Amino acid sequence: MLILHKYLSMTHFIRTAYMDVPLFNTRVGNDFYRIKRPLFVILNDDEDLRNDFARQISTWLAMAYPTWLVFFGNETKLADFFLEIYVPFDCKFMVAQSSANVIGREIITEVYQVDKGKELRSMQFGVWDLRDGLKGPKRGLFSRRNNLFGQNIRVTSVHDPPISLLHHNEQNEIIRISGFFGDVILLLQEAINCTFTYKEAKTWGSCLPDGSCTGAVGMLINNDVDFAATEFMMTSDRLDAISFTTPIYTTKCRAYIKRPATSDLKWNAYTAPFSADIWGAIVLFIILFSGSIVFIQRLFAFLSPYLPDDEHSRFTEILFFIVGAFCSQGMKQSTLDPIRMVQLIIHLAAVVILAAYSAALISYLAVKTFVMPFTTMDGLLKDGTYRFGVVGDSSDFTFFQNTSDKTLRVLFDEVLMKETGLPSNYLDGLERVCKEDKYAFMTLDNMAALLQQKVDCKLEKLDAISQTTIAMALQPNSPYRGIINANILQLRDNGILQRLLETQWSVQLSRENAKSSWKSVEIGDIVPLLLFIVAILFISFFICAIERVIFKNFPNHRMKQEVNKPQQPKINMILRR
Repeated sequence: MLILHKYLSMTHFIRTAYMDVPLFNTRVGNDFYRIKRPLFVILNDDEDLRNDFARQISTWLAMAYPTWLVFFGNETKLADFFLEIYVPFDCKFMVAQSSANVIGREIITEVYQVDKGKELRSMQFGVWDLRDGLKGPKRGLFSRRNNLFGQNIRVTSVHDPPISLLHHNEQNEIIRISGFFGDVILLLQEAINCTFTYKEAKTWGSCLPDGSCTGAVGMLINNDVDFAATEFMMTSDRLDAISFTTPIYTTKCRAYIKRPATSDLKWNAYTAPFSADIWGAIVLFIILFSGSIVFIQRLFAFLSPYLPDDEHSRFTEILFFIVGAFCSQGMKQSTLDPIRMVQLIIHLAAVVILAAYSAALISYLAVKTFVMPFTTMDGLLKDGTYRFGVVGDSSDFTFFQNTSDKTLRVLFDEVLMKETGLPSNYLDGLERVCKEDKYAFMTLDNMAALLQQKVDCKLEKLDAISQTTIAMALQPNSPYRGIINANILQLRDNGILQRLLETQWSVQLSRENAKSSWKSVEIGDIVPLLLFIVAILFISFFICAIERVIFKNFPNHRMKQEVNKPQQPKINMILRR
């Protein structure tokens, strides 16, 4: 033993120690986790050593942490040695036994059990001889152990539509889980050949200061279930209590609030489509063309004294007609071709400008603008008018309870702790955001995207609070964690997991986009125009009333003006034949 210890330490630089069972219990004890990747070797299959190992080591040691190697005699049988020893499914336990046919060759067999009390299973791990050394397996551990032989795994989940939905039969027994996580565990069930029985968890659960745990977390710790097939945030306090699968996806958690049903009143809605420079160019265009028509009329009047009287118009009158043309009104038809050409240019320009203005105005009115009252959790706290909620008895609640951030801590103490009857799931929380005034709720980004089409209001998100990783949960030191992780990684490498994510997300988001493809203009958007029309009507009625008063009180005023008007001398023309 001393020579072997010296050889391994000095030649191969392998730290070794040899001891008997009592010394192992004393020196190693519960500190065996401090040894990195340990190999524990049992040098013989003596009955006393086997009994000591079965009663003093395997009962308290986490068998799956180290790698085991035991040397058997030629007559020793596996079933006899492991009669009272439980070798977990994920334990690497090797048995070396000399070959009966070839001298100097050792056959290495790995053994394991699917569950305690189940059949001991074995398969050849490799062969070692003096000439070729060790020839080990070409596949990984869970590629070799890829079958649970129908083992029943107790599964729990939280009814959290649409990614995990529990379905009951007539006896109110859960028969299956649908949604994203339901699809994932069905693929796992097919891959590892197991059966599932289901229990419902009311909440995700958390660990209380007194050490007790609630919800799905408590069910895992109390050995009520083996596996929790729902979204679990991987937090530090949960890592101390339960095990997690490999991450399924990552997302961000943040608070969401409701967007008001109507947008802010846009008083500049009918001038905003064009900039000030464009409006100035249009006014200049109207003035220039009005002046052009007046100039053409004066020019033709000078060149032709027989110009009809209706071709003589004042500048203000022409200006009024051109403004009417830009409002899709007709213009007084001229008999002069140059003026007709100018009118044609005016109408073409008016059509183009009116089309551009109408398109810009419709877009401006249809695009809703919403000014967020705040964008951060600090703003939510300072606003003071919003209530705040998270899913009750979940990692979201313990996150605020244990946070070291001052703002979030004050938010927990002054706002969150005042809430009674916190939402039971994310859908319940977002429905409260829509139903109640000034209610903020923290959820995951992907859940908000999925549930947007299930609530009857538009959700607005605040700045992200943290990045979070989502996984499924297992019992502490679960023997099935390795095979489940191996198959989840295989689903990810094959693109199946990504396909499931895209299918769930794309279906929901496409429905949301289909519902929101048409934008409506609300009554509030045309309030400025309605007020303008009402004001013009009042002004028109006021001017009309003034005119009626004037003509009623002074009926002969205009007649007297006509009488006192000097008469034009009549010119008698004598026609001669």
